[in-house]
Amino acid sequence: MAKKKDTLVPYEQVSPGFEAVYTGETSATPVRESQMVSMLYSDEDGNLISQGCTIPWLFADEKGDWKEDAWDDTVKHLCDMQAKLGPLTDSIRLLRCHITGLIPCDSGLPVTVDELLFAIARGKLEESSFKNGCLCGGLGCRLKTSQPGHGESMQVIHSVLTGYLAGKPREDAVKAHPEAKGFANRSYEWLGAVSDLSKVQKKMLDRVLMILDYFAKCSVQEAVTPVQDMVDLQEIMDLGKDLFSYEVSNENIIGGPAEPSGRGPLLDAEIAELAGLPKIHPEWEQSEYLETLATLKEKQQQELYRTCCAIASGIHTLSDCHHSTFRYIESWIHGIGTGRLGIPTRKAQSEKQRLGHMLFGYALGLDKWLLGVPLQFLLLDLGHLDLGFDPKNEILRVYACLGEEVTDIKRWLAACLWYNLVHNQQGGLIGSSAPSHTDLLQTCEAQGVIVHEWMDSVLSAGKQTKKG
Repeated sequence: MAKKKDTLVPYEQVSPGFEAVYTGETSATPVRESQMVSMLYSDEDGNLISQGCTIPWLFADEKGDWKEDAWDDTVKHLCDMQAKLGPLTDSIRLLRCHITGLIPCDSGLPVTVDELLFAIARGKLEESSFKNGCLCGGLGCRLKTSQPGHGESMQVIHSVLTGYLAGKPREDAVKAHPEAKGFANRSYEWLGAVSDLSKVQKKMLDRVLMILDYFAKCSVQEAVTPVQDMVDLQEIMDLGKDLFSYEVSNENIIGGPAEPSGRGPLLDAEIAELAGLPKIHPEWEQSEYLETLATLKEKQQQELYRTCCAIASGIHTLSDCHHSTFRYIESWIHGIGTGRLGIPTRKAQSEKQRLGHMLFGYALGLDKWLLGVPLQFLLLDLGHLDLGFDPKNEILRVYACLGEEVTDIKRWLAACLWYNLVHNQQGGLIGSSAPSHTDLLQTCEAQGVIVHEWMDSVLSAGKQTKKG
């Protein structure tokens, strides 16, 4: 009989740094294959098992190998901490999985971080927990959205734009959607009279509507079940090819270069030809995008190309859970109507700054909690420094949520959360391939405030022990 779906495999069969669940299916022949972000294999009874790494954004290669020898000392220490804990309860294992699912660029921060802090103190997840990332599986709990009304808002935007293209006056849009009065007024103002739109502008709006149509019907952010349950993996790949001409793989989760084949890339090619632009490269094809942009001499053509490439990138393709989702969409509309992607009335980099300050505050709080520094003296010391922002709110949340009781399991879980916030490749403080908070970190470090003092100390102590 097949094991029940999403049931954890016995803990003794899982190595530190990994977690595995039964899929609920069986196979008469041995199975071992990579599946996007996990590895699928069969046990001796034919039960299919899905295994993933609990270290964010570490995936198996096409052969199902995890290359653990290449893991850095920080990751290895987290695994050593886990190994010393002995057998873990299912509640702790499921909580660890949910910590892994947190992605710092998700629109749910900071509430998703606070929820995890409370869960660490309690030793288990709530029965209904926030969906905290686009790779979150929601094992052991029912997922809920941190963004109420997200899907409905996508539908409203779709309705306003289709109404505009159909020649409906601005007043009709405002009357139909008074809650979106500001958005409707801005969109109509930027786009101008529909009769004055060029063929290129209309095609660009069609490209935007193509993406909005998907999000209005199948929002990742609104989902309360795992993406893999909501949409079959093959369907995800087909959608990727159709809208962005990329394939989901272990080597490239976000996307990659490919020849135009789907509706989206074909429309991009049509827009480029009509506008006299070179090939439109999604922004994830960074080198190609920047090289092509540099060949354009006229500023108007450069701005048009930037807008086209931004639209062709989607919201990091199909990830409408990104914290700037609706800002991206507004920028596309502004770019189509005015010829300039950036909106003058919006403060540039405000979201980057908000997230950087917030992540730093949480990471600093976790770091000092792990060191055993009392909250009161930490805040006293920070009060004599000018970091350009005040991390007190996040620090208070860390200490208050985790509480005074300190156990080895709680320390390990707190360290895992710290690692995710600092090192996650998708929005972490220092973990991205193109770090977005380097200036912030350097400013704070210049005043002696760092977020990795605890990890530095334990790794240094370990090296001294080995030498001894």
